[in-house]
Amino acid sequence: MAPASSSGIPDALARYLDGTELLTKTQALRLSTVDADGWPHAALLSAGDMLVTPSGRIRLALFPQSSMTSNLERDGRLAIALSLDGGMCELRLRCRRLAHSSPEVPLAFFEAEAETVRHHVAPYATVTTGVTFALHDPGAVLPRWQRQIAALRSA
Repeated sequence: MAPASSSGIPDALARYLDGTELLTKTQALRLSTVDADGWPHAALLSAGDMLVTPSGRIRLALFPQSSMTSNLERDGRLAIALSLDGGMCELRLRCRRLAHSSPEVPLAFFEAEAETVRHHVAPYATVTTGVTFALHDPGAVLPRWQRQIAALRSA
């Protein structure tokens, strides 16, 4: 079966990345870029590192010196994959770095616009979960995530 395709952010993903109830959102999103040698590079981010804006763009906060940041600055292409609605959702996006500076959130901010969104569903099986995580110290992580989400909203 061919995957359903569009260029809009699925409603379920927009709700997942709305910046609320962060401690209940334990599925990691797999981000993929291409490095300078042409090899894939993957990273996992949480709902505390990403936000869907009212305009339907995705903002993300990355470590400034990370390979993901270098790859996005050089190339701008990003793929995101996650388990969604019984299948796998794959987004292809174009990113640009945002002019953001904050001593409270010393991260590199990017804004991404979807070029294609595909939802892969098999007629014989349901994807029940993606990569999930358990926080060691939620009380320490939640305030950081909340600062990041507030900064992403205002970027």
